Amino acid sequence: MLPNCGNSLPSLDMRKLSLTLLAAALAVSAAPAQSAYTFDVDASTSNFFFSGDSSVGRIVGKPPTFDMDGAIEMDLSTSGAGFGTGKLTGGVLYTVPSRIKAEIPNIFSFLPPLATIYIDDAEYRSSSPTFSIDAVGDFSTDLVMTPIGGTVTIIPLTGSTTVSNLADFGPTAPTAVDGNVVPNGQGADFTMPVDVFFFSDDGQGNWVQLDLDGVLNASSAGSNDITLSTPGAVVAGSSADFDVINATVGAPTFLAYGLSLGSTPVPPLGITLGLHKAKQLGGTVIASGSGEASWSIPVPGPASGVTAYLQACQAGRTTNVLTINIQ
Repeated sequence: MLPNCGNSLPSLDMRKLSLTLLAAALAVSAAPAQSAYTFDVDASTSNFFFSGDSSVGRIVGKPPTFDMDGAIEMDLSTSGAGFGTGKLTGGVLYTVPSRIKAEIPNIFSFLPPLATIYIDDAEYRSSSPTFSIDAVGDFSTDLVMTPIGGTVTIIPLTGSTTVSNLADFGPTAPTAVDGNVVPNGQGADFTMPVDVFFFSDDGQGNWVQLDLDGVLNASSAGSNDITLSTPGAVVAGSSADFDVINATVGAPTFLAYGLSLGSTPVPPLGITLGLHKAKQLGGTVIASGSGEASWSIPVPGPASGVTAYLQACQAGRTTNVLTINIQ
């Protein structure tokens, strides 16, 4: 339980914030927090070209094009009407179709290829350092693409077939990219041209380089952050509902309140609430299988006119601070 727990919103003993205290609270500066977004990749417009090179000759895709699908994870902070900073943090990208074919052509065009290559069930994860985003959503960063699944089968004209894990190629070198990410309602739209290569060398003079060149287009419906909200006005003398979404499934979830913004460490949870002298409100709720938690809190009649600040939390996680003006 949080310290000094209670089970109702503030009553007569909890006065309104003075203008001086409110101004001081609003004057506290803090770095903009980043929110986690999951972007759904649009395979129909995320088109790529596939080619490469090897110790025995160039690699030609058959066909040379494919689409990319999957998800991109990104942390974004807001700045004005747009975003201020971003960071690619993961997600899983995969090719459509799941099998990509390529050949190493024979120097004599009338002869069979020197080798046939199949890349099956390829999966990639994207990452980057934190980058700045300008007022129109443009950014530049260093992209790293890491293969995390799939196989590469090489069938030579002569000799034995080899099958290796795509992950053995290792991540790409950090590659400079430019992109754009802008808000769209509660979510965001994202586009980023990509031109990277994967390299493998067995140390015995045999090497393969696979080149991917295309563009990723994706959109997100909204932030993945654990979020606290109330469906309507909070009225004295009635009950008020408070809801949390995107919580950790099955984890104890707490609701807290304070009369001003500030800081309340909660060491057992490894968090610090953005409330001054926070107190628990209501009971502990176990987040549902869909990551939701809810409370119905009685609001005392004398609390009319009071401003309170609410925040929910779990181990290692805190929601936004919700400002409540009790009517």
